[in-house]
Amino acid sequence: MKISKRTLLALILLSAALLLSACSGRLGASSWPGVTVAKDKGAVYVSGGKAVFALNLADGGIRWAFAGAKKGFYAPPALTAEGDLVVGDYGGILYELTPQGNVKWQFAEAKSHYVASPLVTKGTIFAPNADYNLYALSPEGELLWKFTAKQALWGTPAYDGKRLYVPSLDHHVYALDAATGKVEWATDLGGAVASQPTLVDGVLYVGTFADSVAALDAQTGKVLWRAKTTGWVWSAPAYADGTLFVGDLKGAFFAFSAKDGSVKWRVTPNEGGIVGKPAVKDGIVYFTTENGKLAAMTVTGKPQWQIGVQGQLYSPPILTDGEILVAPYKGDDLLIAVSAENGSQEWVLPIKTAESAIGNSKK
Repeated sequence: MKISKRTLLALILLSAALLLSACSGRLGASSWPGVTVAKDKGAVYVSGGKAVFALNLADGGIRWAFAGAKKGFYAPPALTAEGDLVVGDYGGILYELTPQGNVKWQFAEAKSHYVASPLVTKGTIFAPNADYNLYALSPEGELLWKFTAKQALWGTPAYDGKRLYVPSLDHHVYALDAATGKVEWATDLGGAVASQPTLVDGVLYVGTFADSVAALDAQTGKVLWRAKTTGWVWSAPAYADGTLFVGDLKGAFFAFSAKDGSVKWRVTPNEGGIVGKPAVKDGIVYFTTENGKLAAMTVTGKPQWQIGVQGQLYSPPILTDGEILVAPYKGDDLLIAVSAENGSQEWVLPIKTAESAIGNSKK
C-alpha cells in the first residue's frame, strides 16, 4: 500500500525542516523539545537541540547536560525502573543514560531518526524509528528482534502487557506479539498515524491524517467507530471519564464520546494547529497550540484561562503537582513552568542558561 501524495509531500517537507533545524547551532531553534518528568526523583528531563538536560522539578535548576549527539534530540526520554534514561537522537543513535547523565550503552543499527520515545517495559525496550523499523532491545541494548512496516514509525507503541500496538505512517496500526514481533493483526485507517494509540479497557483510540479519530477493538483490530475532524490529527487523544479530548492541525479542539465517537463539544480558538496530546486532571483539560498558546478548559468546554509564550508549542503540556510544563520551539526559553490553577509563571529556564550548561559539560 502506498502513502498518498498529499501526505508524503507534507511529511517530506516537515521531515526536511526538522532535519535542518536539528543541525542548527542555536539551541532555541534546534529542535522541537521533548519533556519527561520523574516525580519520584524531583527531576524533569528535556531533550532539545544537541543535548539532554536534567533539571530540578521545583525550580528548573540544571543538574547536568549530556551533549553527545551529532544531529540533535527530538523525542522525549523514556525512563527505566532503575531511573536510567533511554533516548534517541536525530542521527539514529539510541542511548541509555544513567541518572547522572553518563552513557551506559548505545544502539546504532537504525538508519534514520528517532521521532518518538521508546517504550520501556520490564524486560524489553521497544524503539520505533523513521527507517520503518521497530527495534526490540534487551535492557543491555542488544537487538532481540525487529519489525518492519511500510513507512516510517513516528509514534510510540501502546502496550497491554502481551501485545504491542504500533502506529505507522503507512496508514496502519499493527498488533504485534511483544515477545516475538509476530503480526497478529493490521488495520488500515486510510491515513498516516503519527502518534501513540490511547488504550483504554480493550479499545484503541487513534488520531489519523485522514481527518479523523478512530476506535479499534484491541483484540481484533476491528474499527468500532470513526469520527470526523476538520484536519489531520497528529495528537494522541486524551481519555477521561468516557470522553476523548483531541485537537487537529487546523486548530479545532474536540470532546468526543468514547462510546460512539459523537461530538460532545467543539471549540476553534484560532490559535494555530494542535499537535501535542492534551492533558486532563481534576475536571480541567489543557492543550497547546502552534501559535504559542496554552489553554485550560473544563471537561464540559468552559474556558478557564489562556496564556501565550514566545515561540511555538508543538510539545504536549506536561502536568506535575500543581504545575504545567511547556517547552517552546524557536523561543528564548527551553522550558517554562506555570500554575495549573491560573497559568501564572512559576519558573523559566532560558535558552542562554541551557547553552552555558552545555559548554560547561564539555570542559
